[in-house]
Amino acid sequence: EILAPRDAWEQAEKDRVAKCLEFLDEITELAKPEFLGNAAWQLKGYIDTLSDLKIDSRFMEYEEQAKIAKYETLEVLRTALTNREKYEAEQAELERLRKEQLEREQRERDERIAKEAADKARIEAEAKALAEKQRFEREQKEQAELAERQQREAADREARLQAEKEAALLREEQLKQ
Repeated sequence: EILAPRDAWEQAEKDRVAKCLEFLDEITELAKPEFLGNAAWQLKGYIDTLSDLKIDSRFMEYEEQAKIAKYETLEVLRTALTNREKYEAEQAELERLRKEQLEREQRERDERIAKEAADKARIEAEAKALAEKQRFEREQKEQAELAERQQREAADREARLQAEKEAALLREEQLKQ
């Protein structure tokens, strides 16, 4: 019974020291690689949380050690945040460049397809125009041939009529004689 207060005090002291050391471990834990690889917004949260942490007399003999751990951990977190923001900015730039490349390739594909379609339409129009020109020339030639034939036939008729007139005049003269 006499030692009970001492034992209780020793246990309370062990618990207090264990709690202080556990808290110190929690502070330094944030500087471990598994935390440093997180996204920038998470690192900012760790920095904000740790910055808001007040190191005071509750740490007793570990107060100076806790201040050093807080300072060092904040420095590691800030460096990690700077590196992470740089990395995320590079990734965003790479993504932007990739999107631009895809858009440029799509635009080039679209332009090539449009050019091919325009070329095809131009070739078809030229072929149609050539076919129309040939048809027109053929019709003109046929009309010229028809007109020529009609002129020959008219000339032949005219010549026959003239010949018949002459023959009739000749017969009439012969009959008169």
